[in-house]
Amino acid sequence: MSTALVAELYGQIDALPIIDIHTHVDWKRPSARHIGDLLSYHYYTELIHSAEWQPGEAPTERFPYHDPQALARTILSKLHLIDNTVQYDWWTTILREFLGLGPAEWAPENWQDLFERSARVMGHPDWPKEVVARSQIERVFMTNEYDEDLTGLDEGLYVPCLRTEPFVVNLDRAEVRERMARFLGRPIRGPKDVCEALAKAFTRFMEHGMGYAALSAPANLRTFAVPEEEAERLLRRLCEQGSWDAEERATWAAWAIARVCDACRVHGKPFHLMIGVERGAYAHGVPSGMDLFDSVNSLSGYGYLWNAYPDVRFPVSVLADTTGLELVASAWVRHNVYPSGHWWYANQPTDIARELRRRLDVVPRNKVLGYYSDAYYLEFILPKFRMYKFELASVLAERIERSLIHPNMEVWTLDDTLDLAKEILIDNPMRILGIPGG
Repeated sequence: MSTALVAELYGQIDALPIIDIHTHVDWKRPSARHIGDLLSYHYYTELIHSAEWQPGEAPTERFPYHDPQALARTILSKLHLIDNTVQYDWWTTILREFLGLGPAEWAPENWQDLFERSARVMGHPDWPKEVVARSQIERVFMTNEYDEDLTGLDEGLYVPCLRTEPFVVNLDRAEVRERMARFLGRPIRGPKDVCEALAKAFTRFMEHGMGYAALSAPANLRTFAVPEEEAERLLRRLCEQGSWDAEERATWAAWAIARVCDACRVHGKPFHLMIGVERGAYAHGVPSGMDLFDSVNSLSGYGYLWNAYPDVRFPVSVLADTTGLELVASAWVRHNVYPSGHWWYANQPTDIARELRRRLDVVPRNKVLGYYSDAYYLEFILPKFRMYKFELASVLAERIERSLIHPNMEVWTLDDTLDLAKEILIDNPMRILGIPGG
């Protein structure tokens, strides 16, 4: 493959503005305050923890999140252990692009100067705007709790998205029901109360330019029709006895996920499903570094949902290679399923390139939602999108070269591939997610 062709494609693709359709950015504090915030990103703590585990030492003691300077000092001294990783590349790009620092200028022994310099630069009141401008970010979709106060949100940049785990998979926790009761203004005693809390949340989010409903779903979740009286019985039992067994929890999830779909139908909003995470799989992990995925996971459990709601759009992200193939097949056959981004452990060059080839080979081009950063701070959006755009340029360059010699393909031109890149990075997200102006 011609490196010159990849470079040309990448240069033009990189010039496209960024529509980031899933992040964990906090719009009230969207950017990092210093390198301590950047290095608190769970990728760094979990990688260092994995590279140099200390028996008998609690991860929270080893990585002092309460003390950003100590955290920065600890992780900087160990970054050489992960300099082969893409996460290290994100770090070096952030320092180079936003702080003007090359690797020789941030040696571990210089951590204090680096921390203070970062605090001076990133502490400026206009820093978030500067990051947005340098990165060419046009939209940032967030992940928001149903009771979050969105007053004052810059709706031209930030798009609130309603996370629905409290309604679907976490309602058996007493503290979740108590919080929902405060939001609703009365105790959660029956399915009607849950539906009214969900409706109230949707109404509030719609007032602030809602993007979509979202669910991070466990592996092998099943959807099926659940009678209202069964949901009533389950919630009554929960209130009386304080717990559900696994089958009851699964039945409630099937009922509740359909109610989210009802609300999406009423308001014309997509339901973004992020499928396959196993929470708490690693007991010795750092905060946010305890979750893995189950490779023995199937999307077949969503068949009822996708059939029952043909008028609801379902952007879908998955974690495992096998589920990636299943997602491509689902998007190939089902009109309302859209492959969305490259989530979590699949958010690295090898899997991005493979999944891109899969998707572009068989999924209609107007259904592919290219990428999202999953970032916690604005600074991470640029390096993550550059990673994706380079892999996209490589895959598209390969498509051009194959078309020149392939017995079945029509010749793909540079303009053809650039049109496709724009479609999956900008046009499809704007249209499928209903962004104003799309």
